[in-house]
Amino acid sequence: MSSTSAAAPGRPRSERARLAILDAAADLLAEGGLACATIEAIAGRAGVSKVTIYRWWPSRGAVAVDAFFHRHEATIQFDDTGDIADDLVGQVEALIAAFRGGPGRIMAELIGAAQSDPSMGQAVRDRWVIPRRTATKAVIKRAVERGQLRADVDPDVVLDQIYGAVYFRVMIGHQALRKGLARELVSNLLDGVRA
Repeated sequence: MSSTSAAAPGRPRSERARLAILDAAADLLAEGGLACATIEAIAGRAGVSKVTIYRWWPSRGAVAVDAFFHRHEATIQFDDTGDIADDLVGQVEALIAAFRGGPGRIMAELIGAAQSDPSMGQAVRDRWVIPRRTATKAVIKRAVERGQLRADVDPDVVLDQIYGAVYFRVMIGHQALRKGLARELVSNLLDGVRA
C-alpha cells in the first residue's frame, strides 16, 4: 500500500518540476540569453537536479528551445475569420509582437546556435518551426477550399514568403519589426496568389 501511495504523488510533482524547468529556462534566456541558461543555472532556479533536466531533454539547447516555445506558444494560434488575409495578418502580427525586443534576440540566438548544434537544430524544427508551419498550412488549405487561393498554390512557398521576411529581420536586424509590416507582407503575397 505504501508503494502505491508513493507512486501516485510522483506524477504531479514530475509535471510541476518540468514546468518549473521550462519557466526557469525561459526566465534565464530573457535575462541573459543562451549563455545564461546553463543546465546548472536552470536546475538551481527550478529547484531540481541536473539529472531531472536530462530526463526530459538531451541538451541545454533543447531545454532552451522548449522553454522559448512554452513562453510563446500562444503566438501559434490562428483565428478563423473566414478571410485568409485577416487570418494571416493576425497570426503574423502575433509573431512580430512576440519577437519585438528581447524575445527576438533570443530567437536569433537560438537559430544561430542551431546551425552548429544538430540536436538544437532538430529541437528548433520540431518544437518551433514544424508546429507553426502545420497550423499555417491548415489555414492555407482552408482558404483553397473556400476559393480564396488558387488550388495550385504551394503552401511551403507561401509560408517562406511571409515568414521568411520576419525571420530575416530578426536574424539580420537591418529593419525593424514595425507596425503594419504583417499586413504589407500578406497583401504583397496575396495580390499574386488570389483566386
